[in-house]
Amino acid sequence: MDKPNIAEMIIQYEKDKDMNDTQFAFESHLSVERVHNLKSGDYEATKDEEKTILEYIKLHQ
Repeated sequence: MDKPNIAEMIIQYEKDKDMNDTQFAFESHLSVERVHNLKSGDYEATKDEEKTILEYIKLHQ
């Protein structure tokens, strides 16, 4: 199974929920800068960040 693309997951989640990066960052307890960097591909999520994002999205879908 392919590793989930965190950037694509964040983008799709924000689109589905009509949410911006600031809202996503606040609710998922990440910094806005990290969210921007993850979405741009300039930054690779740590295992903890990946876990946090996946759990947040799963819990709030």
